Amino acid sequence: MTFVTRAELLEVCRLVYDRWLTNAGGSNFSGRLTADSVLLTATGNAKRTRLRMSADDLLHVKLDGTILEGSGELSSSWSTHRGLYQAFPQIGAVIHAHPFYATIFAAHQRDMPVLLDGMRKYGTIPCLSGHNKIDSAPFVEEVVSVFGEHRDTATRTGFGVLYPGHGVLVAGPTLDDAYDLLERMEFNAAALILGRLLDGTPPPPPAGSSDE
Repeated sequence: MTFVTRAELLEVCRLVYDRWLTNAGGSNFSGRLTADSVLLTATGNAKRTRLRMSADDLLHVKLDGTILEGSGELSSSWSTHRGLYQAFPQIGAVIHAHPFYATIFAAHQRDMPVLLDGMRKYGTIPCLSGHNKIDSAPFVEEVVSVFGEHRDTATRTGFGVLYPGHGVLVAGPTLDDAYDLLERMEFNAAALILGRLLDGTPPPPPAGSSDE
């Protein structure tokens, strides 16, 4: 684990938005600034700024939720970010986002299998149960439990989960690890989905349609 700088976090925010790894509907980014505090994007950051922020837009937050610097409110994602930081001291960065292709797996509540070599060290990316409201206490417990089942991978290279009907979360020892996994997941998802065209597999008919 290494600590993040404001410049590094802002750069990753910009890249994630520009590379269609999230949308204005919501996303949150954080990275450890010290052992017991993080830099965090405030609520509504993507909608307001399209992730074009300045250093003053980032919150410096203790793990107990106390805002030490910055203006704005803690995002709803904060509880999940904090849960991972508290459970895994080796985790140095967390990203919640809505990548274009990977979110399709989340929308259909399907685990994402490995297709590309670059995903083999992570293994299948699981989709959460969908039984718990996102960022509620039971949801945080579920995320921490799933990461715990993959503790070695999560603390060595990073790991991720899919939020049913919503998006993804990735976390890793460093901000670079978390961002790297987010991109790899998206390329893997695109290869899986678009590969159906090579196989000649027809898309499913729209809901409510009938074959004639």
